[in-house]
Amino acid sequence: MATIQKTAHGWQAQVARRVNGKTVRKAKTFKSKREAQVWAREFEVSISAGTASDDTLQQVFDRYAAERSRGKKGERWEVIRLNRFARDMVSGRPFGEYKICEVKTADLVAWRDMRLGEVQPASVSREINLLRHVFSVATDEWELLQTNPMKSLKSPRRAKRRTRRVYDDEIEKISAALDLDAEPWVTKKQITGAMFLFAIETAMRSGEIIGIQNRHVAKWHIHLPETKNDHARDVPLSSRAVEILDKIRGNRTDPDQRPFDVGERVRDTTFRTAVGRAGIENLHFHDTRHEAITRLAKRLPILDLARVTGHKNLNELLTYYEASGDELAERLNSATSSDEIR
Repeated sequence: MATIQKTAHGWQAQVARRVNGKTVRKAKTFKSKREAQVWAREFEVSISAGTASDDTLQQVFDRYAAERSRGKKGERWEVIRLNRFARDMVSGRPFGEYKICEVKTADLVAWRDMRLGEVQPASVSREINLLRHVFSVATDEWELLQTNPMKSLKSPRRAKRRTRRVYDDEIEKISAALDLDAEPWVTKKQITGAMFLFAIETAMRSGEIIGIQNRHVAKWHIHLPETKNDHARDVPLSSRAVEILDKIRGNRTDPDQRPFDVGERVRDTTFRTAVGRAGIENLHFHDTRHEAITRLAKRLPILDLARVTGHKNLNELLTYYEASGDELAERLNSATSSDEIR
């Protein structure tokens, strides 16, 4: 039996019914009591009749991309993942050919386990988060489903966090592989190399560095109007960072000009090639953030460091701090005077 009640926003209809041993709950608010009653009655009938949408997952993914992904900072990568979901083979069929009403938790488990055989658990967890939201919207907002099969799907156990740093000899090898010995720095390889050095000095993300425009550059800091967490921040510059920035900018002073004028995809390919040419194993561009934060922690108090990196949660900041036992011992002993030792 539906429950209809007056709220501050209108009339809310609440429906709860048992379907195949599971409780289906749904609530929706309308302007009038009559509309709420009609919706509740129709929804109860649809539950009893077992009706559901015949939309394929391909159609659902396309609709989500158009209505939910559009305008997001990560729109491109989200759409790429949605398109790949549709191509993934699940029990011998492309996932996109499944009707959303026929997808069971067992199908999702098969998809998850298939992906775990291809990519790392952390990547699968991110994909599950996106897929979970797709099914949530399809169930709660678009009313394509009565029950959400994603609710029973477990994410894979989190892998150990990455602790890779960048060492001085590796910086020299990568700088050489990216032609930083020659000036001016104008080629895509050299711009990628400059980004690499600049990231180690500032702890900025690759996308943040690429997005810098001359208008954002002050004498001793860079203003980032848009960041990953949607909050603007100012990044202070060391004298070395200023030197790198001056070299890469040259005489280009147009306010709209991007000093590090290279695309994310080109940067990624160029850096991977340089790492391979330098004979370095297991190094990612994002490892510069671990190195930079560990270095900056020696010079800045923790709250100042968090302002530089944009972390609001100090526990998240800690995941990038990779000081070794020897480095900590050196700092401890340099900070301890002889008269303090008993």
